[in-house]
Amino acid sequence: MKIKVQRLGIIIKHHHNEAAALSLELADLLLNRGYQVYFCDESAKVLRSLGSERFRKLKVVKKSVLARKVDLIVVLGGDGTYLSAARLMKDVSIPILGINMGTLGFLTEVRKDELHDVIHRILNTGSIAISERVMLEVSVIRKGKTVLKDLVVNDAVVSKGAIARIIGVKINVNGEWANTVRADGMIISTPTGSTAYSLAAGGPIVMPHLGCMLLTPICPHGLTQRTLVLPDDVNVELMLESMPGHVYLTLDGQNGLDLKDGDLIRISRFKKHKLKIVTSPNRDYFSLLREKLNFGGK
Repeated sequence: MKIKVQRLGIIIKHHHNEAAALSLELADLLLNRGYQVYFCDESAKVLRSLGSERFRKLKVVKKSVLARKVDLIVVLGGDGTYLSAARLMKDVSIPILGINMGTLGFLTEVRKDELHDVIHRILNTGSIAISERVMLEVSVIRKGKTVLKDLVVNDAVVSKGAIARIIGVKINVNGEWANTVRADGMIISTPTGSTAYSLAAGGPIVMPHLGCMLLTPICPHGLTQRTLVLPDDVNVELMLESMPGHVYLTLDGQNGLDLKDGDLIRISRFKKHKLKIVTSPNRDYFSLLREKLNFGGK
């Protein structure tokens, strides 16, 4: 994919000194080459330590508008930091380059020692390797009113509280009853999120470019309850039929809502656009699986 980059945004992991230092090094490089550099307000504390005239050209904007101000976002952190950036892509979709400063790093797949090489390649050639990923739209309907509507990059999780008993979830697909699951909860995952919580709950690994969604029960009360893989053009509804205690909906581990009896959760593909992930030029998806999960190892 060809991309014309003039303005770059930077988001860094909170309270991570190494990420902060690397972000300043990157900003220095970009400013010296004549590019505009934007920090989101959450990362603005880093600016206090600059102490240099040349960094006065840095711009600080609210995180919620960063995606509309720049051509490329660079995230220095772990997958959680990356998800917080990816969830900004409601109105526009621009490429996000993730630099892994954490531990696992499925989304932030470029290593920190590769940052300069990847940035120079993008700026010098205008060429960028992009993996487009399906996102989901999740709504909660309560007594006929929408009380939550948000997008999901990895997964939406319905889970019981610490002392709650098993919950019952009725699953409808395109208006037809598919299954009723009694479990500790339910994970609705994108292919990107198949290697996250869904995998830990026994779900399959799904190639991230596929157009599907996964419904994985958490500790189901039944040996036949397994992950249901559906095409991403269906509409899924989850109805809470049994709530003996506290139940919570979490979106990408970033946003959530306490659920109540009778709440209806609707899930469908986010139709406006896909997420654009800048992929590493030095490894493919299976290399990531081997590196991060010891895939195929003994």
